[in-house]
Amino acid sequence: MAELVQHEHVPEDGTEDENLILLLLSPDLRDRYMKNLVNRLTNIDVVVAIEETSYPEEKKDKYDWILNFPGDIPKGKTPDSKSIKLIFRVLGKPELQQDKLDSKDSDKLAKIVKRYKEVQQSCLEREKNPNFVKLALTDAVLRRRGEMILKYKGLVSSLDEEITKVEKSYYLGIGYILSTAIEKITGVAVLDNLMKGLIYVMIIDDLDKRTQDGLVDMDFNRKVLAYMSTSDFSNKLLEFRKEHADDEFAKANISDFIFNAEDFEKVDIVFFNSWKFTEDSFPVRVALRKKTIISKEEERKIDRKEETPARIEKEEKKLAKVKAKYKNVMREISKMEKFHVDDESAYETHNNLRRRLLKDIKSRELHLKDLKRPVKAGGEEKIITFDLFEIFKSKQSFMERMADKASSLGFGSLLGMNHDEKRTSFEKLIQMARYSKDRIKASTQLNKITSQTTKLAGQLDHFVEKNKLTETVESPAPAGTVKYQPLLDDHILDCLELAALGCEISYLSEGQGEQV
Repeated sequence: MAELVQHEHVPEDGTEDENLILLLLSPDLRDRYMKNLVNRLTNIDVVVAIEETSYPEEKKDKYDWILNFPGDIPKGKTPDSKSIKLIFRVLGKPELQQDKLDSKDSDKLAKIVKRYKEVQQSCLEREKNPNFVKLALTDAVLRRRGEMILKYKGLVSSLDEEITKVEKSYYLGIGYILSTAIEKITGVAVLDNLMKGLIYVMIIDDLDKRTQDGLVDMDFNRKVLAYMSTSDFSNKLLEFRKEHADDEFAKANISDFIFNAEDFEKVDIVFFNSWKFTEDSFPVRVALRKKTIISKEEERKIDRKEETPARIEKEEKKLAKVKAKYKNVMREISKMEKFHVDDESAYETHNNLRRRLLKDIKSRELHLKDLKRPVKAGGEEKIITFDLFEIFKSKQSFMERMADKASSLGFGSLLGMNHDEKRTSFEKLIQMARYSKDRIKASTQLNKITSQTTKLAGQLDHFVEKNKLTETVESPAPAGTVKYQPLLDDHILDCLELAALGCEISYLSEGQGEQV
């Protein structure tokens, strides 16, 4: 209905005595405002063609006025109270001299001028309201950030597509490194496929779960693969330092943290990739925890570790008593030998007691020594640096590297290479590194902007509710919009109507020989 009304007075070929006005809006704003705006203008006999901003240039020539509503704060402008008119600016409208607005003898012009002043007054009153100004400015900032979010989402999505084409090289490189690490931990190379399901691995490379999926495709067991982002890792390291503020780990480094924090207690290998590569080097680090095999007795000792000091104290007291008893027996035996006591039976009894006590003392001393002896060290713990580029260079022959380079330059067919062949390559690893670094940067920025936008939107909702800004709104918010949208819609419609009325006033005034 609205489209019919907007075009029924606008012929294909404009004529001399008609004022042709074109208003260009974004698709969403056109859908939202066209019907209401056309109804408003039709009531005072003003006709405006409303089209999308993509309207063909060649069709614009017939119009006398071309209005455009950007609906944002211009780039380079700071959002403040002075920006309010910029947010609702309509480009292409005439600048009327307010003191010369006069209808003279034209009833139509009088009607339009009256409506113009009414709408203008409504706009001025809103723009003087500090709450409305804050609402409009914050909403404009949110919309700008919304556009940035869409931009970064698109960038992340396109980078994901590029990564999919080259990622296999990266996973093969990691697979080689992890297999080497597993061999160092277990000493087993032949059964590495079995060991892949027994050794727990933590991946820290900021590719979310993507690397885990790639390793699963290479026969690694998903159950033993875990992921942590570098931001989570950094936060946990800071928490670890705070928890140990009064001991030797107050300034714990990465090695101290990994090999002593509960988060990594059951992890055998930690793979780090901070994507700090150059044209010649792609270093990644791997933390290894080679556990020592301990006896059942030592396991029990570890389980009763907290009881050990009390047990040692108890055993030392018992040993002291036995030693005192032994000392008394030796004193008695010494007397018998000194005074040549003839009671052979008594002497033998004391001598047997001496032997039993001496045996008891040795047994208790050994037990006490065992209690005091620490359990075997937890095994070998170290961090090793691997170079992914060097791994691929060492695994590729000279001809393979030449073909690889030729393919990357588009000359693969000259060396008999299939361009679509799913192969691994050094060049693809370089591409993977570049795409991944860009994706991580874009994803980080996306998360940052999204978090800030969500927080700001919550603050704006609270502001609207606190100041009861929506209480005067009669119509409900359109589906998919914020609850305060009708407030902004009314003002936008007024600004659009004001621009169209200004065009009509200027046209009619010129027809009467007046310059406004």
